[in-house]
Amino acid sequence: MVLVTEDNPPEGFLRVDFDRGRPETTFNSHVGNIYCKRGEKGTRDEFVLGIRVAQHMCNPAGGLHGGMMMLIADLVGTMGGGALAGLRKFLPTVSVSCDFVAPARLGDWVEGRPELVRQTRSLLFTNIYLTVGEEKILRASAIAKIPSGDGLTFGRARLDRGVEVATKGSPA
Repeated sequence: MVLVTEDNPPEGFLRVDFDRGRPETTFNSHVGNIYCKRGEKGTRDEFVLGIRVAQHMCNPAGGLHGGMMMLIADLVGTMGGGALAGLRKFLPTVSVSCDFVAPARLGDWVEGRPELVRQTRSLLFTNIYLTVGEEKILRASAIAKIPSGDGLTFGRARLDRGVEVATKGSPA
């Protein structure tokens, strides 16, 4: 059995702090550390989410649980799709459809990337791919609502730029 005690994200990934300023943790913080990397606009790495598969994320067969894969796909669709579209709002999910292609195993580094398909006045359509290395493990399509007016900004979650968090990566 592989014991994962540190996330050791690849260079450039910073932990997303979903609970910034809140006394209670949110759902996203209970599942484990989620990391983000922002790359050059218009490139494959413009927005990338990543996780290190830990034991509590696995199903009884030892693979990354489908629910965890769907959570990451949902976040990539809303956070990543919104980033690609230049939106700084919280985008509620309307729909996510997932196809499970291959398993991820304990200790794997999983990355998720969005592809902006279409943006209307009120909806954002994205394709999402989760990969381990070059292997695709999940394909998803998502629709998110673009709220009118100011609404909640996505600014409640932030990237934790503390060196100790990026290198240690212990679960929250």
